[in-house]
Amino acid sequence: MFNAVSITERFAAVPPRIWLTLACVTLILGSLVHYLTDSYRDNLIREINRDTAYELSANASALATAIQSRLLLTNGIKAFVINELTHTGALSDSRFHTFADNFTGRIPGIRNLSIYPNGIARFVHPLTGNENILGLDLFHSEDAEIRRNAERTKLTDDMTILGPRELTQGGLGLLSRQAIEHNGKFWGFVSVVLDINPILQEADLFNGDKGINFSVRGNSLVLMGDPNLFEESAIIRKIELSDGEWEMAAVPNRERLESVASKIRIFRTVCLGSLVLLIYFLYAQMTQKARLQQIVKERTHNLEIANKKLESTFDELTAAAYRDAVTGLYNRTYFNEQLVHKIESGRLAGETLALLYLDLDHFKMINDSLGHIHGDMMLKEAGRRLAELPFPEVEISRIGGDEFTIMIPRIESMEQVRQLAHQVRELFQSPFVIRDTEHFMTTSIGVALFPLHAQDSASLIRNADLAMYRAKDEGKNQFRIYDVSLNPNAEEAMEIKSSLRVALAKDEFTVYYQPQIEVESGKVVGLEALIRWVHPTKGIIAPNNFIPIAEETGLIVPIGERMLQIVCAQSRAWLDAGLPPIRIAVNLSARQFAQKDLPERIGAIVGEHGLDPQSIELEITENMAMKEDMQPALHTLRDMGFTISIDDFGTQYSSLNYLKLLPVDKIKIDRSFVSGIARDRKDEAIIVAMLLIASRLNLTVIAEGVETSEQLAFLQENNCHEIQGFIFHKPQPADQIARLLA
Repeated sequence: MFNAVSITERFAAVPPRIWLTLACVTLILGSLVHYLTDSYRDNLIREINRDTAYELSANASALATAIQSRLLLTNGIKAFVINELTHTGALSDSRFHTFADNFTGRIPGIRNLSIYPNGIARFVHPLTGNENILGLDLFHSEDAEIRRNAERTKLTDDMTILGPRELTQGGLGLLSRQAIEHNGKFWGFVSVVLDINPILQEADLFNGDKGINFSVRGNSLVLMGDPNLFEESAIIRKIELSDGEWEMAAVPNRERLESVASKIRIFRTVCLGSLVLLIYFLYAQMTQKARLQQIVKERTHNLEIANKKLESTFDELTAAAYRDAVTGLYNRTYFNEQLVHKIESGRLAGETLALLYLDLDHFKMINDSLGHIHGDMMLKEAGRRLAELPFPEVEISRIGGDEFTIMIPRIESMEQVRQLAHQVRELFQSPFVIRDTEHFMTTSIGVALFPLHAQDSASLIRNADLAMYRAKDEGKNQFRIYDVSLNPNAEEAMEIKSSLRVALAKDEFTVYYQPQIEVESGKVVGLEALIRWVHPTKGIIAPNNFIPIAEETGLIVPIGERMLQIVCAQSRAWLDAGLPPIRIAVNLSARQFAQKDLPERIGAIVGEHGLDPQSIELEITENMAMKEDMQPALHTLRDMGFTISIDDFGTQYSSLNYLKLLPVDKIKIDRSFVSGIARDRKDEAIIVAMLLIASRLNLTVIAEGVETSEQLAFLQENNCHEIQGFIFHKPQPADQIARLLA
């Protein structure tokens, strides 16, 4: 009782102004805690929403690609039917099943391929499970929607899409149809029926590890996920198809949102605890009257310590909001804010900023096979290596998954950018030792520069990302600097992609030849074969507008073989006309080199035309030549008598020491070095070094892109063997080349 009275008296003795002061301080600091908590929560939610939007866009793109690539089979069936009607006058079950089996057994999600002469189903593959389709009359179907679709398809040359809907043979599917005319009259339809679930699985929409709930809707029918997502505040993306559109919705799942709430609770608890501690010290300080000076100093000192702890806690929590928990590097939030800031600073100072966009090669395979713990250890080691880069003012971030970014300000030259990217690539050449086991993981790097390649942060990120994906497409473990060819007009790219197969079937490709001149004699000693696409309406289309798309779709393989056939046939024709033999150089793509029977295929084409393999030169890139798995094919081709040359030599930092081990006969100096002659001493020094090394290794050297007399004189003085460029001849069709050879 005494203690209770004593405490009451002590509180009553405190002057009102002290209570008022403490109340004001509590109100102000409490408001600050509330503001900081809200800001922290908003930042976390924004980051989750950005990740969700990014994943949604990626999955929507994957789903659209999976659907469109299968719907294009309608064009293939149509071409098959027209070809059969033209050459045989009728269709046969056996030939149709043989043709259709190439697709249904290899591509998941294809329910059946069918043909409807006069609108009645007569041919279906596979027949098993689809027997009830045979005899189905589309124009007299009991289903009004099927009848309307048949009438609409008959009146258009374009593909139509029906569905998603319940199929006649059971299950949920998507149908595409296309009308066929023969001899100027309507003949019938071809149709492709797709299963929905395998396509959704291919688009990775059932992966629960992403922390995102997806929902897909097409034709007002929800195909997967919670239909309520489309009515809530979810992120929604349209999926444009050739005939109609679907929608995808996504929201972070409960676990991700609960993780945000947990972080907020910890943040609020720490702040409130610090606030209580501070108020206590304020109270003690303000209510002490008759203390000795020493006690006053001690209390003051304790208060200062408390303030420092509060500041330190605040700084740590603020830093945590900008740090990646796995690697300790900056996170996506910090990266996005700093990139905007650095672009504005660079704009004001007139300086160049380099953005390197890294994606770890094969990380998903390692993560899936060894588990997330091993995966996190790999990411941590990758972050440690990147953090040791000796670049001044560099800022490194992990922006999600296995993707990292590096921002480097005050770039002075493109050569410096190449050196920096090469240094980053070299960090991943040594093995990652995780729990006493070596793992090999390389990186693909895309590089974009401000202001050369983009004027804002979003465009700079997009262009660096495009360059990174091109580096992956070209074989991984390399870097690619952005150029405009990586970002063609989307509609034009889709048109080219859909026209390439037709161009191949109609033999719309031709070959131009650029002479290669021997420096010592001035004679034409070789030709480089350069493919051209003669489009029926657009005229001649340059290779850089369709080759990347052909690489992406895999059509580069048949196009490359067709080009070699044209070259061999032309070489045979020149020989039969009495012209002297001439060596012709043909480029090989990475996709072609991935074929296990490449030497046999090339040998068969050359042998078919009765040519000596020594008359054909095969050009490959540095990256292709450096890969261990390509060495056997190179040795085989060289043993067969073909000349092997490295194109664009010096642009990818291949090992000069390794060059002596490669089965090559010739190197081609890239035009980027030739253009620096008389302008850049570094380029001249590199060319002289290449010529010296090639001389010691008994390799022939040819320089491409020679356009000026200064460039020609420099190359002559330094004993370059052969010249190719506009200073002598532009690429020409075969009939004009014949006059040069005569």
